[in-house]
Amino acid sequence: MVKDIHFIGLCILTLSLVFLLKKILSKCQTKNVPKGSLGYPIIGETLGFLRAKRQDKGYEWMQERVSKYGSIFKTSLMGSPTGFIIGHQGNKFVLGSSDDVISSKKPITL
Repeated sequence: MVKDIHFIGLCILTLSLVFLLKKILSKCQTKNVPKGSLGYPIIGETLGFLRAKRQDKGYEWMQERVSKYGSIFKTSLMGSPTGFIIGHQGNKFVLGSSDDVISSKKPITL
């Protein structure tokens, strides 16, 4: 009985430490990443996006995120992290920059 309580306490302590380390390390790695939500693991915001497209409300879906995060934001669609750059200046930057500044790459499929 006492061993079970110690085991449960050890498990809770280990999970807490893992959670705290993940939080600390994720803040260090996302310094230059745009604001936004990646949604649920694997599916991300795909379901909300597809629902909005089916109801012909894709523009509203996009504007909701623009008002929340700004004209540059990240999300996860179809299992891949995706960055959105919206507006005149964003288009000018993407279309006018050289290949060493920005490049599009197909995500690695698992």
